[in-house]
Amino acid sequence: MAVATDIRNPLKRLLSNGRATWLALAGVVALHIIFAAFLFDPKPYTGGDNAGYLILAESLQTGQGYRDLYLPDMPRHSQYPPFYPALLAAAGALGGGLIAFKILSILLTVASIVLLFGIARKRLGAAAAFAVAVPFALSPPLLFFSHWVLSEAPFVALTLAALWMAERQDERAVWLAGAIGLGLLAYMTRAAGLPLLVAFLVTLGWRREWRRALPAAVAIVFVIGGWWLWGKLAAPGAAGQYGSNFLLVNPYAPEQGYVGPGDLMVRFVENVRLYAVEVLPRALAGQRTEGAISLLALLTSLLLLALAALAWARRARRPGTLEAFTLFYAALIALWPQVWTSERFLLPLLPILLLYAAEGVGWCFEFMKKTRPAWAFPIFGGLLALLAMPNDVRLGLENRVCMNLYSQGDRLACYAPAWRAFVQTADWVRENTAEDAIVITRKPRLFYYFGRRRGDVYPFTSDDAQMLGWLDEIGADYVVVAGLSGTTMRYLVPVIRSQQERFALAHQIGDRSGAAFVLIYRPGAELTPGAQGRGQGRGRGRGRGS
Repeated sequence: MAVATDIRNPLKRLLSNGRATWLALAGVVALHIIFAAFLFDPKPYTGGDNAGYLILAESLQTGQGYRDLYLPDMPRHSQYPPFYPALLAAAGALGGGLIAFKILSILLTVASIVLLFGIARKRLGAAAAFAVAVPFALSPPLLFFSHWVLSEAPFVALTLAALWMAERQDERAVWLAGAIGLGLLAYMTRAAGLPLLVAFLVTLGWRREWRRALPAAVAIVFVIGGWWLWGKLAAPGAAGQYGSNFLLVNPYAPEQGYVGPGDLMVRFVENVRLYAVEVLPRALAGQRTEGAISLLALLTSLLLLALAALAWARRARRPGTLEAFTLFYAALIALWPQVWTSERFLLPLLPILLLYAAEGVGWCFEFMKKTRPAWAFPIFGGLLALLAMPNDVRLGLENRVCMNLYSQGDRLACYAPAWRAFVQTADWVRENTAEDAIVITRKPRLFYYFGRRRGDVYPFTSDDAQMLGWLDEIGADYVVVAGLSGTTMRYLVPVIRSQQERFALAHQIGDRSGAAFVLIYRPGAELTPGAQGRGQGRGRGRGRGS
């Protein structure tokens, strides 16, 4: 789409000054940093992935290799690609701790904003680039992941860096090489980077650039094949876990079985609906929206998707890497299990949707054969930013209360009661059990992080014999019951109730709103008569949980 050249546009005249453009971009970055600091949370995130990355970084930093230190046998890890843990290990080697890792996340989200600005400026001009960068800088999911030790921040930054270079691949061969190199790092950060690598190959093939496509394909196959081979050799039982989870109806309820081709189509349609009417509105306006803001977020989401689809369709007539990646990544998250449909998986696509939507705004004026007014892009970006502001400010004010409590010594400030009890239970176990004790819990990685005791997650099975056999096999010494997940009540608690002679209470903390129990496990006793027939479920064998 041609960029307007009306020199009477005061905004365009201002942004034609390179220094003013960079100062304005610095202002956008500063705005993001201010809100990121406003929302900063120094505590560990309560998701298992958070602890998983920290444990893998610890394993690398201490010279133990790429291992799951939290598991009793400390096997080599094969689920998460190693680039982000290696990045954390390097930061840790320089003396950084949890706060330093969180600051690294903020720096990576800042890089994402700058890279998005670069892509948008090349495609649409500086005015549109700011209209895209500002709402992305204030978007609730980007701010949310800016202070957690999770792979979202590096993955989005690497993806946008690869796409930024791909936009310049026609200028020099080195740009394509750099783009593919960054794409490979994105893949080695999260397996969801595969659509980006496929997009490179498809685009080169579409353009019949075989001389470029061949070395690119060799590099991509080498890296993907190497990671696959590592999984096969290092941990055969865990390799391919993402693939098996992809085909499950519900990864947290394996007894529901696997999906077929028809089920995948139903899942695709339902996920598209969920992303359009629930996830994207939350990504634009925040999690807790209601009333007029909720309706406005929904209408904005639908309009944004329509504008983005229009712009993508026009670009797809001569597709580039960005168009191919958008299609392949959108298809991936639409086919992912519905329990994982969330802003987390949408985040890499969000800046691209904003970019296409801005282009769609410009094209609408072009279609009407009217000169785009100076206010078009500022209004577009301003309204999207204003939609996110109430959520950002409200969460920031709530966070100030938590930070005040944290600064006064309450390291569990604003944790939900169940999580507070869980962490306090881990503290008790660390102080009152042997260092080699094996502890079974729903969140073994977080338990290891807080309590420094190895363990695993119980199998998701309703069969008493299978559950107890697994506990015997793994050598469980303790079982922790905490209200963190419905799977505990579904699978673990019924076994404890029906086989009470196998368990003895060692410690209890909290009340009904957040109680946690440490039970001593007694292996080898016979099953209570008739207990084997209680369950109908299919277990997943040895656990590898959060």
